[in-house]
Amino acid sequence: MTGSVVSPVLVGRNDEIAVLREAYERARAGHPGTVLVSGEAGIGKSRLVAAAVRELPGDPLVLSGGCLELGSEGAPYVPFVAVLRDLVRRFGRDRVAALLPPGGAALGDWLPDLGPAPARYGPTRLLEETLTLLGRVAEVRPVAVVVEDLHWADASSRELFAYLARNLTGVAVLLVGTVRTGERTAGQPARRMLAELGRSGAVKRIVLGPLEHRHVAALLAAVDGQPPDPARSVRIHRRSGGNPLFVEALSTADEVPSGDLRTLLLARITDLPASAREALEAMAVAGAELTDDLVHAVAGEPDHRLRDALDELIGRELVVARENGYAIRHDLIRETVYDALPPTRRRRMHGRYAAALADRTEGGMALADHWTAAGEFERALPAAWHAADRAGRQNAYDEQFHLLELVLNQWAKVPEPVKLIGADRTVVLERAATAAFAAGRSAAGVTYGTAALDKVDPAAEPERAARLLGLRGRLQSRIDGRGRDDLERAVALVPPGSSDTLRGRLLSALAFAEFMALDLDAVRHHATEALDIAERLGDDALRAPALLVLGALHGTRGALEQAGSTFAEARGAADATGDAYIFLTTFQWESSFLADAGRYEEAVELARTGQRAAERLGQARSRGSMLAQARAVPLCSLGRWDEALRVVDDALALVPPPLYAAYLRLAAADIAWRRGQSERGATLLRQITQFAMHTAGAAEAKSWLTLLRIAQAIDQDAPDAADLIVGEHLATAPDAWPPHETARLAVYGARVQRARRAAAPRNRKVASETADRLAELTRMLGSVRTTTPVIDALRLTFRALTAGGELPAWDQAAAAWRDLGNRYETAVVLVEGATAALASNNRPGAQSRLREARVIATELGAAPLLTRIDDLAARGRLTDTADGTCGNPFGLTRRELDVLRLLAHGRSNQQIATELFISVNTVATHVTRVLAKLGAVSRTQAAAKARENGLLDDDATDLYELTELG
Repeated sequence: MTGSVVSPVLVGRNDEIAVLREAYERARAGHPGTVLVSGEAGIGKSRLVAAAVRELPGDPLVLSGGCLELGSEGAPYVPFVAVLRDLVRRFGRDRVAALLPPGGAALGDWLPDLGPAPARYGPTRLLEETLTLLGRVAEVRPVAVVVEDLHWADASSRELFAYLARNLTGVAVLLVGTVRTGERTAGQPARRMLAELGRSGAVKRIVLGPLEHRHVAALLAAVDGQPPDPARSVRIHRRSGGNPLFVEALSTADEVPSGDLRTLLLARITDLPASAREALEAMAVAGAELTDDLVHAVAGEPDHRLRDALDELIGRELVVARENGYAIRHDLIRETVYDALPPTRRRRMHGRYAAALADRTEGGMALADHWTAAGEFERALPAAWHAADRAGRQNAYDEQFHLLELVLNQWAKVPEPVKLIGADRTVVLERAATAAFAAGRSAAGVTYGTAALDKVDPAAEPERAARLLGLRGRLQSRIDGRGRDDLERAVALVPPGSSDTLRGRLLSALAFAEFMALDLDAVRHHATEALDIAERLGDDALRAPALLVLGALHGTRGALEQAGSTFAEARGAADATGDAYIFLTTFQWESSFLADAGRYEEAVELARTGQRAAERLGQARSRGSMLAQARAVPLCSLGRWDEALRVVDDALALVPPPLYAAYLRLAAADIAWRRGQSERGATLLRQITQFAMHTAGAAEAKSWLTLLRIAQAIDQDAPDAADLIVGEHLATAPDAWPPHETARLAVYGARVQRARRAAAPRNRKVASETADRLAELTRMLGSVRTTTPVIDALRLTFRALTAGGELPAWDQAAAAWRDLGNRYETAVVLVEGATAALASNNRPGAQSRLREARVIATELGAAPLLTRIDDLAARGRLTDTADGTCGNPFGLTRRELDVLRLLAHGRSNQQIATELFISVNTVATHVTRVLAKLGAVSRTQAAAKARENGLLDDDATDLYELTELG
């Protein structure tokens, strides 16, 4: 198996190279961009990128870093540390240090040679310094940053890559990432990042597919140095599936063997000399590029034998030599070698590598994983503990959480863990719960917080217990909104004067939970006390959350200007103290209140600003998803439904927490219902119902869900079912909803009563029930004290619905919605006004209203509303078609057919008159003519003949059938 098995040329990828080159040229012109290269293992991602960057003009500085397989849960920022090392090697330490901010750079945590890092720094400091550094280097020379194997990236590296992709502007920087797809090892986090970045117009995606037969033939010719045998190339193309690495592996086999690609790769190393095999295994265990001394330390070979071994591996094209060391040529080769290692030998080599790393500063984060893989738990435990502390200092909370879990998992495996790390298990549990909160691992955080609380005596350590209860309460609130009990207990453990800072923090958290439950009196009391403490202490970190909740209180009662100024104060305090959660929540809540006030465009822009800030702060999945919902709602009101759905889909692609996902799906379900996409709407409603009905903290989601269920029942001609939903709310929680949802329920309820009366116009019981229900709804609406333009429009709509069909009332309601720019509500009220106009025989008025409504409904794609408009126009004879015969054998006119179909439904003359907007006498005349033309002596016989001759609608149940069933 000697000789080359690697093609000296890249084949079949000219189009992909052109995409990379075009992206680079744009970057060189000051329009930076990102290219993601994805495909299955062995498809040639790294080879493509290497070939492309090698040929880029303008002498770009190419900086490379790769992710490790253990990186998804281990050391943070692994590929970017390599990129920084690469930069220092090429630019020089002093030159790079001069480009960093004075007074200590956070990047010193990556490379201590650059100077000491600050003791503590904000969550975006490393991100911003990396962005700034690349921009400054690009002022001197174009830069291409290549990050390999993003599917193995740690959470912090994924965040930094996405941050650079979004925030590189006006500099000559091209960012390239490679991602393996098609296997479970690609990982859900990597798929989320791909989905998120793939939706950005600034990100180009290259998906590498298999090579065609002609390209496989060309590849074999390049490997063999001669034209391939046609039959052999066909066999290898079929066997390899067009995967270049598989083609190269098969090219050295005399026969096409059975087995998968890993089997073929393993065959390439079976006849290696022992020293070469040991060196290869050492690199496979390390999972990274190794320097000469590290290879020697792990392989355990004398220098001369190691050099011979490396020469053998390079000659067989299993290993490549790089500027700073050696690396296995392809991940699949590394994985194959690693998987083939016997467990005992694998543990021994992990131990050798860990021992070699122990004295190196750059080995700290990976050290714990290698000691663990070696089974050396007494060494792994302190390594993980110290690495967790370092990760927390770098704000790498996902990695900190993983390392603390490692400590907890190994706790029982060592004899004296407290002596090893200098802390007891309860302290570790506390830190794990805190890291879980920062990393968004709420369920795990609750588990660890509960375990810690079980070990703490509130009587002996009230403040410690209060901190843990507060933490668990906040974690539980994120999951399902049920953290209030814990927060109340926490506040009770810290009476006034005992620890003002802790009490103030807990009071704000409690007020936040109370606001989500709409207990506004409790909110006011606790938020005001929290603000008093903050002002007394002069502590912005305490002021920000208290101001946030007070701003929401102002917004709830309609004092929007006061709310805006309070939110601005909260935003400033949060920004000054680095509280990203409060900072972003101010955008979300203020946007929602602007939307409630009908200031839809302002709401959209503020939410968009908040979303960008969330992306910059690494919170696109958490607060960013709620900001997406806050943006989608006003977009829906403005009639920009497609844009709203894109916003929702982008946010859901990030797999946000369950409560946040429920709100996003509600926005999508609302649009699906309005567009008549009943199957999609029903699916979304099922998903939301399963969550919201069992979630105590989803008050607003439940109100929105209830309104959707009422609207759905009305559309399904089930007014009694809709009224049951209205009645359930009025009987159980008439004051539990926010003001705008309460006003909307009043309007929906009034529409339900109109539908019930129309379905049974002569039923006295229904008349009495609807009158009583309207009285309840009137009282409920009267209890709403908040005044905003949207609530005013809802009040006008309610008045029109209950005012006996007065056209001026409908016109005032339509004008209110039109002034707000709410297109769908305008169209709905116009249709209702047209119905009132027809009832008063004002056909021109009805026609003009329907004409405007039709334009809106058509542009929105509101199919059910369009159907309603067409039906109303047909029943009111508002079309241009004359009332001539309709091609039936009986000579019935269109109007006579309308009468016949209603007659077959069992309608009385009065009901037919109401339905068709004509007088009872006119109906009687039409009925007489219908009977005569059909040769029928009764209404039942007429219905039967109509059915026999196909004159009825498919969904009509005729009077003849009802008579027979009777």
